Amino acid sequence: MMENERRFYEDYLVTQVLPFWEHAFDEEFGGLFTCWTNDGVKLVSTDKYTWSQARMLWCLSYMLLNRELTEETRKRYIHWAKGLYDLLSDNALLAGDDEGCAFLLERDGSPKEPNPGSGLYTSIYADCFVIMAFGRWAEVTSNAQVANQALALYEKSTGLIKKGIIKTDPYPIEAGHRSMGVHMILANTASELATALAHFNQKASEQVAKDATVQARLILDEFVDRERMQLREVVSEGGSESSTLERHRNPGHSVECMWFLLDILKDERVDEMERILLNALHLGWDGQYGGLLRYVDCEGGAPAGKEGSDAFTTLVKTTWDYKLWWPHAEALWATWRCYQATGNEELLTWYHKIKDYTFQTFPAEQGMEWIQIRRRDGEAQEGVVALPVKDPYHIIRILLFFTTGQGVQR
Repeated sequence: MMENERRFYEDYLVTQVLPFWEHAFDEEFGGLFTCWTNDGVKLVSTDKYTWSQARMLWCLSYMLLNRELTEETRKRYIHWAKGLYDLLSDNALLAGDDEGCAFLLERDGSPKEPNPGSGLYTSIYADCFVIMAFGRWAEVTSNAQVANQALALYEKSTGLIKKGIIKTDPYPIEAGHRSMGVHMILANTASELATALAHFNQKASEQVAKDATVQARLILDEFVDRERMQLREVVSEGGSESSTLERHRNPGHSVECMWFLLDILKDERVDEMERILLNALHLGWDGQYGGLLRYVDCEGGAPAGKEGSDAFTTLVKTTWDYKLWWPHAEALWATWRCYQATGNEELLTWYHKIKDYTFQTFPAEQGMEWIQIRRRDGEAQEGVVALPVKDPYHIIRILLFFTTGQGVQR
């Protein structure tokens, strides 16, 4: 069965997804144009979000490391990847003691504030995507200096967190709350970086790998609703679940996080991860139209609870029933990955259910990737989620995992 799936995803990657992105590179300044309308037809801005630039560098590096490519294709990918690396290395790494990477760059690479007065450094997530991208690119180029860059940024970024400087754009978290997403991205980042450092026999690899394990265990210990066996997106310092912010669940994040943790912890606590994954799917699935809802209440349906005035609560309340590309891509890999680890046939049933919905709902015209944002009933929705971009990462990453049979651990 796996060979049939591999061929399906290989063909899909080559004929539907890569053609769109291979026409989106900026040959003048390096990097990638990502600010497209949802249908991919119109470029609305030449701004470059560090987050997405790094993600594409990761994707290209992964392909260079793991796929059989023609010499011509390899040369093109190396050229584009070097342009992305140079753009980020030359412009995104900020020098201040209390800042990591610039969140946003102009077309020529000049850092700019995402919002007036916000400053250049607004997101630990941007830092983490650059770290992972540099780690992969270091392996492609066999360049230990690039690996050292990744390690230096990792140490700086984790140092900022220890100092209490935790920037979480595009989703700032209200004071008095902790975000699971921060620990999730740190777990994934540390796991990736540890493997890259091990490639160069760097001793720091051992400690960074331990960091990944610590973060993975912390998520299971501190962010799981034990009564419901659900992964909580946000926890309050008081431990209550009275507000919308605290009661909401993010099915996409839950399923993505579980394959992260499975790669890090392997057989350790696999039963917990399996239950959390299945519960997220049952809770998030839309019984009327199919597909995974963006946000749901811990009891199911529209997020409930005491109203808050913070921007994230407003986002949860107003976009909870969107159908987004990335949770479905992640759910494909999470169900398949966990099925391979446990043999639970229910996961295989979910995999096929999600696959049927996903490939009936999201693809755009031939060679135009996906219409990434949909309304509850599946109709295209022009709008913005997270960043005002058409992001390549989740779709390409999952297609690559299916075509190469590999995940984070390589």
